[in-house]
Amino acid sequence: MTPRLTVVIPTRNRWSILERTLAALEEQTPEARPFEAVVVDDGSSDETPVRLAAFRPRSFAFRTLRSAGRGPAAARNAGIALAAAPRVILLGDDTMPRPDALGRHLSDAEAAVGRQGYIAWHPEEEITPFMRFLAPAGPQFYFANLVAGAPVPYTAVLGSNLSAPTSWFREERFDERFPAAAFEDTELAFRWRRRGWTTLYSPDAVCWHSHRYDAIEPFLKRQRVAGRAARYAVRKHPSLILPTFVQPLAVGLARSALARLRPRRVEDDWEVQTRRAFFQGWFAPKRGDRC
Repeated sequence: MTPRLTVVIPTRNRWSILERTLAALEEQTPEARPFEAVVVDDGSSDETPVRLAAFRPRSFAFRTLRSAGRGPAAARNAGIALAAAPRVILLGDDTMPRPDALGRHLSDAEAAVGRQGYIAWHPEEEITPFMRFLAPAGPQFYFANLVAGAPVPYTAVLGSNLSAPTSWFREERFDERFPAAAFEDTELAFRWRRRGWTTLYSPDAVCWHSHRYDAIEPFLKRQRVAGRAARYAVRKHPSLILPTFVQPLAVGLARSALARLRPRRVEDDWEVQTRRAFFQGWFAPKRGDRC
C-alpha cells in the first residue's frame, strides 16, 4: 500500500538512541498507517550501519541509505528524495513520537499546511535544572507563546516533529551549507513563509526528547555553532538581521539589566552565557566554504 506519511530520520553514531526511536514507531496507533520510515546514516563509524542493515520492522515499511557525513541538512534532503508518501515528517534520532503522534500529524494530511508538534523531555528520564532552563520556554525549544492551531512564527519552526507536504521539502530544500543542526530549520521556514506556506502548531502531536544535559558547556558549544549559522542565514537573507541579531541582543541586554535588580539566580547566569556563546559564534572567523 502507498504510505500516507514518510518519516525521515538523519543519524550518526547514535544507534542506542536511534533504536529506541524506531521502537516508538512500532507503537504508533492505526490512525498513522500505512507509513514508512527512511533513516539516513550520515557517515556513522559505530555499529549503526550493521544494525540498520539488519533492522526489520514489524509494522511499517523501512528503507535506509548512507551519506558521507555532510550534516543533517544534506541527510534530510537525501531521505526526502526517497519519500513515497505525499507528506513527510522529520524526526531526530533522539526524538521519540508518542503512540498517537504520527496520527495527529495525519489528522488533516490532505490540507496544504505544515504541522509543528510539541517536543518535551522524555518523561521517564531525569530532567536536570539546566534542562528545565532549555525547554519548553528556553533557548533550545520555545513553545511558551504558541497557540494551538495558530500559525507558528518561522523562528519557532524546528527540524524535528515537523510535518509538511512532501512537495514543500522538495521545492524548498534544506540548504546543505549548514553543517550542523543549527538554524537550518529557521532558514527553511523563512523561505516557506515567503512563499505563503503556513505551519500550524499542534501541541497534541508530542515527541519525547532524550538528550541529557548535566552541565552547560556542551550547549554553549552548540550555541557557537548556531551563531555562525545565523550569520550565514543573514548574509543570505538580509531581512533576518532584526529577529536574528538585533532583537536577541536587545533582549539580552534588557534581561541583564533586570537581573541586577533582583537576587542573583543561576538561570540569569545561564541566560548570559548562552547568549554570549551565540554572539561569539556570530563574530567568529569564517572557516571554509560553509557557514
